[in-house]
Amino acid sequence: MTVTTTPEATKTALSVPRLLTIAMGALLVVDLVGGVWAALSGVNTWADAWGGHALLAAPAPMVAAQVLMAWMAVRGSRRRAAIPAGLLALACLVSVTSGFFDGGLGNAALEPGMAAYQVFLLAVTGVVGVLAAVRAVQLARQ
Repeated sequence: MTVTTTPEATKTALSVPRLLTIAMGALLVVDLVGGVWAALSGVNTWADAWGGHALLAAPAPMVAAQVLMAWMAVRGSRRRAAIPAGLLALACLVSVTSGFFDGGLGNAALEPGMAAYQVFLLAVTGVVGVLAAVRAVQLARQ
């Protein structure tokens, strides 16, 4: 089987790792800002702002895992990097799904605007997940 690469396909292939890096950086910032906002406003303690009861951020272990998997998915250029990319896509799916079922979305303790921030956090997480899935497919096809 012969695979031909057009300039457009090459641009897309090269841009997904960059977009994933940018999106993951944005997600990290959104998680950090959300945790600080939650702690300063009193809806979470500093200990809970990135813990299991976080309302405006993902738990710290999830954030760390997402950053590590994104780094591995972007740094690798061979098929084995498809595994962390796929795991990142799965982690983002779990994170977005849990956002709807953990009781945090629209929690009564939230100030106005915080519910919108939660939706923004879920949207950024979803973008990272989609880009990670695209990266996994790209790598698996190599």
